[in-house]
Amino acid sequence: DSSGVTAAGGLLIQVMPKASEDEALVELLESRVSHLTGFTPLLQAGKSLPQIFEELLGDMGLVIFPETQMLQFQCKCSNNRMLGALKLLGVDELQDMIQTDNGAEVTCDLCGEKYQATRQELHKLVQELQKEA
Repeated sequence: DSSGVTAAGGLLIQVMPKASEDEALVELLESRVSHLTGFTPLLQAGKSLPQIFEELLGDMGLVIFPETQMLQFQCKCSNNRMLGALKLLGVDELQDMIQTDNGAEVTCDLCGEKYQATRQELHKLVQELQKEA
């Protein structure tokens, strides 16, 4: 296109937990990936992703599943998680929020969703913390 980008790609290899204990396997994967000069020349040469993976990992028992799955970001934030995070601040901080701000506003760092904690909700958290002490 006009910006000069004609192809782009990437590769994420994730070693399963027990396999990560096999240092030889990890070193082999790191070595093979380090020799990869980039996806753009390979894609421009007409190679498909399965062909690239086969060349890189084919002798290691590579299995390419035919299904594809669309990836999408999905934040798991919620009002309950927000209240749980506020509870971690402790009694003194929560009481200060009640006195100073008459509540609290929390913004999720991942998705930007804003949550409001009322004075009553903060007071309930204080009571829970005092019971737990």
